[in-house]
Amino acid sequence: MSTIKDVARLAGVSTSTVSRTLSGRIFVEEETRRRVLQAVEQLGYQPNILARGLKQGRTYTIAFLVPDINSLFYPQIMKALERAAAAKGYSILLCNNDESTGKEQQALERLTARGIDGVVCMTVADEAQHLVQLKERQKMPIVLINRSLPEALSSITVDHEEGSYAMTRYLLEHGHRRIAGLFGNFERQRFRSRYAGCKRAMEEFAVPDYKKNFVYDVNTVEEAYRRASELLRRPEPERPTAFFASMDVLAIGIYRAVSECGLRIPEDISVVGFDNIEMTQYMMPPLTTYAAPIDELAQHSVAALLAQMDDPEQTIRETLPGILVERGSVKEYDGSRNQNE
Repeated sequence: MSTIKDVARLAGVSTSTVSRTLSGRIFVEEETRRRVLQAVEQLGYQPNILARGLKQGRTYTIAFLVPDINSLFYPQIMKALERAAAAKGYSILLCNNDESTGKEQQALERLTARGIDGVVCMTVADEAQHLVQLKERQKMPIVLINRSLPEALSSITVDHEEGSYAMTRYLLEHGHRRIAGLFGNFERQRFRSRYAGCKRAMEEFAVPDYKKNFVYDVNTVEEAYRRASELLRRPEPERPTAFFASMDVLAIGIYRAVSECGLRIPEDISVVGFDNIEMTQYMMPPLTTYAAPIDELAQHSVAALLAQMDDPEQTIRETLPGILVERGSVKEYDGSRNQNE
């Protein structure tokens, strides 16, 4: 079995340099870092995490709390976070909270009792004062991922408002004016932000009475299917020509409603989403959507967590841009119908 001395010898550096490189928390020249990691891979070196943890008073374990493991979006974050953490010598301990703040609090109590070095959390609710108290009381490093509240905590998130604005503007630039918006629970800040972005785009294009096509508190495929069906049954002059789904999963329900009404995407109805969950590329037609920079979110979250381990007083807040992913679910509106009637 290879040792840290073997890695140091092959890389042509000291054992302390190998240790600093693998910790990921102290600056090492890029060329030196490359040689060390190449030697680690070549030798198949596995650091003794337990021994290192006992020496440094750490477990090298990060807790990752998610509201609902059945979500089609959260597993993408989880995989990226696991990769980012592993690159820094940490393991991820996953905890599902079933959309319950109470379960989130209980999980944190259990996790801190067994020993963790930090928490990456997709909070169930915006008013997560139990997280603020945990940070203040126990100096626990905490980073919110894809969330920005409470403001007292470090946060790495995609720009929800700008993403929603970009998707709505995309539909508007394709000639659509009767755009139906399906928005999630407004108790969650991210959905309020996505509504704000959509609203801003509609008002920039001076679309009259646009809110009559907006539907709120739509959180499941079934609800999206039902509400989209209601909108599509409106008389022709009032029927939407396009949908903005504030979560990709809602687009699944919209697709079914469109099909059952004898309409086609994108020939009759255009649809865009938000999140870029993996299955959207396999929908028929593939869904045009807004992609969060998953790997960047994960990498920046781990970096922010490690920074807090060195300095518990640090609060790092970043908002990252996403990317509009064009696929086949939007068509230029031909203008044969008066959308402002």
